[in-house]
Amino acid sequence: MVLMKRWTAAAATALVLSGYGAAGVAHAQQGDSSAPIDVSANQQETINSKCITIFRGNVEILQDRSRMRAQQVTVYSAKRAGSESGCGNAQRLEAEGDVYVVSENQKARGDRAVYTFSDNTAVLTGDVILTKGKDVARGDRLTVNTKTNDAKLESNATGRGSARRVRAVFYQDDSKKSDTAAAADQPAQR
Repeated sequence: MVLMKRWTAAAATALVLSGYGAAGVAHAQQGDSSAPIDVSANQQETINSKCITIFRGNVEILQDRSRMRAQQVTVYSAKRAGSESGCGNAQRLEAEGDVYVVSENQKARGDRAVYTFSDNTAVLTGDVILTKGKDVARGDRLTVNTKTNDAKLESNATGRGSARRVRAVFYQDDSKKSDTAAAADQPAQR
């Protein structure tokens, strides 16, 4: 149970709080990484000889105000040096089947997600849809460096007429419009 607690905290925190977002394509999501992590699934299997833990069936991972859902989540951990069955820290997390990540004001969905701990990289693939407020972005592959918040949204389609190219719709911030309008209504100072 202690081993499960250690990798689950690291793995779930990394993916759930990895910073998916539509405004600017990615926006860091702050959360309480020390908050408890609640993992539920229809079944859980641990293969200690391979340092793999698999959650299957309606998997849901909750932490603070963030949530990830998928049909299956697999965590690959490092083998401990000098130990036949000892497993160390998580190296990679893979989520498959209708992956859905929600944070306080952002949502992302795709068919598959992979988080690699060594380079802090989250990759969401397959009909990727990102939303933040009214803003929406779509593509086939989203890659986010969760440490720097650098992001790249890509599409497999090319050419101006292709319906599956990367597409984003961003709405203007209404509060900025009203601030500008109010400033314009003020008489000029002499």
